Amino acid sequence: MTVRSLKPWLLVSVLLNVFLVGGVGGGLYHWLASAQPAQAVVNQHGLRQAMFKLPPERRKELRQLLRHNRADSQPLIMAGREARMGVIKQLQAPNLDRDVLVSELAKAREADAALRALVDTTLAQFASTLPRDERQNLVEVLYLRGQARALQTP
Repeated sequence: MTVRSLKPWLLVSVLLNVFLVGGVGGGLYHWLASAQPAQAVVNQHGLRQAMFKLPPERRKELRQLLRHNRADSQPLIMAGREARMGVIKQLQAPNLDRDVLVSELAKAREADAALRALVDTTLAQFASTLPRDERQNLVEVLYLRGQARALQTP
């Protein structure tokens, strides 16, 4: 082969390499530019999201308070679970007993309300130790969503 016959092959090789390097570089840039932090990928709501937005030392305090109340909340969790299982059994039964179904639904609702009251009491205890700006973050995460944000005071 002569130098003259190698020039087109060399040009094609250089263009192909530039194209490949550009594609890999562009893909890498796109991947790195659109990568979101792990916290933004996880869709969390309620108390978990509030804990995530707190400073680490406050997060630890709230977690400890919730763990402390775990023993008190276990009977409520179990009662709610048993009541929901009763609801499921009634709905799957060949003959539906409406009175038993209403009773099981009421038991589940009462257990859930008692558990919510326990968590709310713990949250109130924790919030009383927070400075105003951290309490404001807690309000935004837990209670102000969507159209309710318009009600927020400056």
